Amino acid sequence: MKPTVTRIVGYVRVSTEEQVDGHSLDAQRREIERYAERQGLVLVNIYADEGVSAHTDQIEKRPQLDALLTDASRGSFDAVVVHTIDRWARNMRVQLETLSRLESADVGFVSLVGNFDFSTSPGKLHLNMIGVMNEFFSDQLALHVLKSQRHKAEGGLPIGPVPFGYVIGTSGEVAIVEPSEGEAIRQAFAARAAGRSNGQIAEVLNGDGFRTRKGNFFTAHAMKDMFNCRFYTGAVLFQGELFPGRHEALIADELFDRVQARRTHRGPHRRTSDRPRGVLAGIIKCARCGNSLHAERGRNSSAMYRERHGRDCETNRRSFMAHTVDEQIGQIIRSLELPTDWRTRIAGYARETNGPSVKSLKERKGRLARAYADGGFSLAEYEMRLVAIESEIRSTSISTSAPVEVEEVAALLSDLPSMWAEATADERGRLLAPIIEHVLVDVESKRLSSLVPMSGFRTLLDIGIQKTADCSAVILAPSVIPQAQGVLELVETGEN
Repeated sequence: MKPTVTRIVGYVRVSTEEQVDGHSLDAQRREIERYAERQGLVLVNIYADEGVSAHTDQIEKRPQLDALLTDASRGSFDAVVVHTIDRWARNMRVQLETLSRLESADVGFVSLVGNFDFSTSPGKLHLNMIGVMNEFFSDQLALHVLKSQRHKAEGGLPIGPVPFGYVIGTSGEVAIVEPSEGEAIRQAFAARAAGRSNGQIAEVLNGDGFRTRKGNFFTAHAMKDMFNCRFYTGAVLFQGELFPGRHEALIADELFDRVQARRTHRGPHRRTSDRPRGVLAGIIKCARCGNSLHAERGRNSSAMYRERHGRDCETNRRSFMAHTVDEQIGQIIRSLELPTDWRTRIAGYARETNGPSVKSLKERKGRLARAYADGGFSLAEYEMRLVAIESEIRSTSISTSAPVEVEEVAALLSDLPSMWAEATADERGRLLAPIIEHVLVDVESKRLSSLVPMSGFRTLLDIGIQKTADCSAVILAPSVIPQAQGVLELVETGEN
């Protein structure tokens, strides 16, 4: 805990039936304001959940409590004050979880009635004891969950969401076949047993208008999971054991086994190649949607990049030869040259560049989560923006307080063009791995649009990369990833 508490926030809550004096929001606010005045503390904010029960075990259903915990993680205040402990939580799991989150954020907790004060040294000990209780409670909960899941499996009921092809019936427990999806499952298994590939079958399902349970396009990977799902044979699988299900089987055991045999069988004429994959394998992404591209080989064993995922994107499922982009990254690496005054320019760059602090990035992350909860973003856009922010949080600026690190980075970058010229394709990929976090490519034009450097390399790359006649790239901080269209415009106009 922090030794000194100067900034506090209040939390007040009433359920619908508690809008009376003593429990009303105004009454709770007055007590918290009096406490702050008596103690000489700064009351930063009061979070209020109105008409919400403290029995709920989902923090997301108490938006102001959720916001308070997010702000606590940013260090926006030193302690939380409530009128009584039951205003905070009546549900034991919620109480233990939220208090532990405050403790992790180094934020105290005070309940005016009952004199619970976790901002003091004895309070810290008390909160640590709560942490032990939380762990015990979590372990016990896990045991009860497993027991409940086994009971359902033994009774032939599905555990968790039912797979594509089924819906939960009016009973609320037994799965029933969804007619159109069920027929699609039967045809998919028959096609796979006849030798059609996972990708071809996925194309048929997508073309017929079907989507996964999460609303995504079917992919070859999704088909692998489907063809390995025992639920379609009328069984329920739990921890390696099969139990007879109460739902209708869509696939006979014999057909299921034939499909499984195809999954493990490798034909005698299967193509093999020891040729390397693309240089950018593992770090190349689509500039439009931020999803990774797959590094594959074409029919002649040439390296290729393919966009293949379950998200909406104009260029999804397109592919192109890897050398078209690999040559562009090669042009950029060969153009890398640190100027003789790079140390001076680094110092000036550091003074002129006021990048976002970790605190402000965490605040942005909290705002993003709230915007997604309010329906402001789709899941795909939220996940892409979240990855970008978390990447930027990890990224740190090069500072003059670490001259040895800067010298080492500079030495590596200075030698990179010559090493690149002598390296094989696989070796070039390994050279890029510690330097470049992501490379964004416009799949339609097959043009490199931006580089996202690893921590510690951005400043030196920014001053070291020179514009070439055939290719231009923009060095990006990770936070710029979601604005991919703007990046493409920069490339198309030839700006650096």
